[in-house]
Amino acid sequence: MTYARKLVAGLVALVVAVGLAACGSSDESNTISGEFELVAGAPSGYGDLAGEATLERSGGGTTTSVDLSGLEPDTKYVAHLHVGACATADPGGEHFKFDPAGSDQPPNEIHLEFRSDADGKGAAETSSDQEVPQGSAGSVVLHQAEADHMTAAAASEAETVFVHAGHEHEEAAAPAKIACAELEGGNASASEGGRPPESASMGGKVPTVVIRNGEPVGGVKELEYNAGDEIRFEVSSDVADEVHVHGYDLSQNVPAGGTVSFDFPAEIEGIFEVELEGRAEQIMELRVNP
Repeated sequence: MTYARKLVAGLVALVVAVGLAACGSSDESNTISGEFELVAGAPSGYGDLAGEATLERSGGGTTTSVDLSGLEPDTKYVAHLHVGACATADPGGEHFKFDPAGSDQPPNEIHLEFRSDADGKGAAETSSDQEVPQGSAGSVVLHQAEADHMTAAAASEAETVFVHAGHEHEEAAAPAKIACAELEGGNASASEGGRPPESASMGGKVPTVVIRNGEPVGGVKELEYNAGDEIRFEVSSDVADEVHVHGYDLSQNVPAGGTVSFDFPAEIEGIFEVELEGRAEQIMELRVNP
């Protein structure tokens, strides 16, 4: 009888242990990240900007970080997490808030503050005890330094990370945006100026050529596909012009400050130029392999 009681007790303990282990499995971390790319209309002086934004969900909390180079040296920046995607009319859209009706300050938002070093490098990390919902992390956006001032707080936010230089909440207008790092793509329907419908159904990250002062930021972008693939890309421009895909003879007019999307099958093999037709400026090279 004693042995039977011990056996039952052992089985109960085993079941409890298995149950606890199963509960603990929900605490597995989830990490997403995105590379920074210059946005249309970005100010000059950031042609060498590069970096990454990372968001990790773990144990019911969220850790957000940015790591950048090519910044102005010895300059203060602040990063915010936003809900929109990089390709929206207003890259990143609104700030992410854990409570949409709550404060625009931490801990209801996620703010990261840092100062770049003498070489123009900067990094920051902040953690929140709340977890950003899956699918709600949009992108990270960098703003131009306009004042040597930072907010006192740096805590938690979540979907797009906006990196500002000299951001001040009381300012009438935010500094010009420099670059954006896509995370989960954001909630494109969160604002009226959301992602264009042509690209909303594409899924995943769509390559984007950013045009500033009539030229492609970072030089001519190269995209490579295999015959039968679906070619998808966007052009975001600060000048009005016609975007022409040679060989396929496809074109769209992009307005100043606007974005156009291309989505077509790779049916013709070869190497093709994509130009701003009015300026005869090559912005992309498409390579379609057999």
